[in-house]
Amino acid sequence: MSTPVPTTSQSIDPETPKYWAFLSYSHRDRKWGDWLHRALESYRVPKRIVGQPTRDGDRPRRLFPIFRDREELPASADLGGKINEALTQSRYLVVVCSRNSANSVWVNEEIKFFKKLGREDRVFGLIVDGEPNASAQKPGFRSEDECFPEALRHRVDSDGQLLPLRTEPLASDAREDKDGKTNAKLKLLAALLDVNFDALRQREQERKRRSLFRLTGLAFITALGMSLIALYAVDQERRAESARKNAEEILNYLLYQLRDKLQPIGHLDIIEEVQNKVETYYKNLGFSKQDPVALNNWAVLLQAEGDRLMLQGNLKAAKAKYEEDLKIEQQLVNQFPKDRNLLANLSVGVSRMGDVFQAQGDLSAAKEQYSAKLVILRKLLEDEPGENLLQRELAVTYENLGHVLQAEGHFGDAKAQFIEALEIIRKLANQDPGDSQKQRDLAVCYQNLGDILEAQGDLDASKSQYVAAVGVTEKLLKPDPGNTQLQRDLAVNYGKLGGILVVQRDFGGAKIKYTSALEITQKLVDQDPGNSQWQRDLMISSVGLGDLYLSQWDLGAAKAQYTTSLRICQNLAEKDPENGEWQRDLSIGYQKLGIVLTGQNDLKGAEAALTSVLKIRQKLARQDLTNSQWQHDLALAYRHLGIVLKAQGNTAEAEADFRAGLKILTDLIQTHGEDPVWKADLDYVKGQLGE
Repeated sequence: MSTPVPTTSQSIDPETPKYWAFLSYSHRDRKWGDWLHRALESYRVPKRIVGQPTRDGDRPRRLFPIFRDREELPASADLGGKINEALTQSRYLVVVCSRNSANSVWVNEEIKFFKKLGREDRVFGLIVDGEPNASAQKPGFRSEDECFPEALRHRVDSDGQLLPLRTEPLASDAREDKDGKTNAKLKLLAALLDVNFDALRQREQERKRRSLFRLTGLAFITALGMSLIALYAVDQERRAESARKNAEEILNYLLYQLRDKLQPIGHLDIIEEVQNKVETYYKNLGFSKQDPVALNNWAVLLQAEGDRLMLQGNLKAAKAKYEEDLKIEQQLVNQFPKDRNLLANLSVGVSRMGDVFQAQGDLSAAKEQYSAKLVILRKLLEDEPGENLLQRELAVTYENLGHVLQAEGHFGDAKAQFIEALEIIRKLANQDPGDSQKQRDLAVCYQNLGDILEAQGDLDASKSQYVAAVGVTEKLLKPDPGNTQLQRDLAVNYGKLGGILVVQRDFGGAKIKYTSALEITQKLVDQDPGNSQWQRDLMISSVGLGDLYLSQWDLGAAKAQYTTSLRICQNLAEKDPENGEWQRDLSIGYQKLGIVLTGQNDLKGAEAALTSVLKIRQKLARQDLTNSQWQHDLALAYRHLGIVLKAQGNTAEAEADFRAGLKILTDLIQTHGEDPVWKADLDYVKGQLGE
């Protein structure tokens, strides 16, 4: 009769075990075994957690040594004395899980022996192929696809006999569509070190950042060295030309490859330093303005600098960079009118100018730029209608036009643009499901449709689009959890879902979404405080939570969130007064605070806040009379201020404000057609006026 299976891990004296872990794998998976052995033994534990107490004693600097069983014994063999001893002297057992290991008698016996020691909770897996639990008739898989050895799937008694009771193995998944190789390694290390996975992941991101930074410095030093050697050589002119070519190769790396590697990390300070060094060195290197290659590279740098400045919130400087870039792009197209690549570059430059105008609130100018890009793209697509990159740019242009039309109040036309974009992106994504960028584009399309459907009052349909966007983004984040673009996308859509749930009175669900969004955005801001886009996201998350508390009439909690968001709005608006979007955000911040103060019967405080709202919105509305969003905002400012004035007995001033709001809302409906939100606001103002 077998002895009952132990229910707790056998205590291990941290001084006794000779090996940190025993690595078990099939000889057919030798490459994975080689890689994992090196990865575990060479990993340097972050200094800040070295020496901290764990269940295995003080956390070490390295996981060393790792015992590695290199050979597979015949199926009839028993575990030898040396293997038994090594297993006994190991803190953990790490199993490389694959179709091969699932069929390996040797791997199975090693697991059984280790488990019978009472260390079942010290067995970890690394999935490299196959499918977990496929042998249990998992839908869509065959039993041959099983990756877990039988002993890994079952409990084992103290005699080493398998029990019917199944267990769920603890395993990280190195498959490309799951955790991916890097994250799977980090999850395994986290388990072996008894530390939180996020702590190691953040350290890995920091290591990559430092590595890229060192690489950048090395590239500049190399380029500088080559130039100095060339300049002081006997044949100065010939060698200087050679140095330029070599240096330009390095600069091309910095302009293109390094840029793409830095982007997901999100540190604008590093990106700025790289760009400044490239700009300085490129100027010192000297290049002919007649050299189209050099000019094109210069234009690429200008555009990248403009993108970074936009994220930092410096619209004026970004616009200057984009204008210079556009001038060069137009010069190159004039010089080589049949060059399709130069035409495509010109279309992107035109689009960037549209982005600046839209951020400034100049919708007419933005629409003009986006329409100009559309003309260029259609011309290019006439010759190559199947060119995927051009198709993607076409979809992005439809989205940009949709945003402008939505801001102008043309919701139907905006929706049509977003649907056009979705059809293109969905086709591209279906052609290449493994392309993460195309999948991210798909999520953005869902988000855009969610926005316009929400604006039209179709909350259920809007919610479905946001849920779809979240689903795609969460899937993309699994193999790439450090990608800041995807993190931001997820936070934005969580926030949007929270807003829908508040309106639908699902306060519990809304709080979960808003809190998740706030946690993500706070981490991003902590990582790079200079990223104004992330600062704004944090502000929006705080506003969302404030709205939730206000809906529950928790005025104190709502006021705290609104005060936090207002502080961010003030900092951003002060940073760039020309940014119309940020000025609007500031007005919303004051408006939210004014509403709470009204509820707390602090009418004087509410009047002061709402007067600030009115001043900002009057200025914005005068800048662009076609911006229906700003016009509607102004009507709301009059309405809220009128309510407070009426409550204080200033009936004449209140009526004047109500009538000003009434006129704006009436004009909006007459110009753009009836909108459910505008109509509700109009009816409310009429009610205040007794009409």
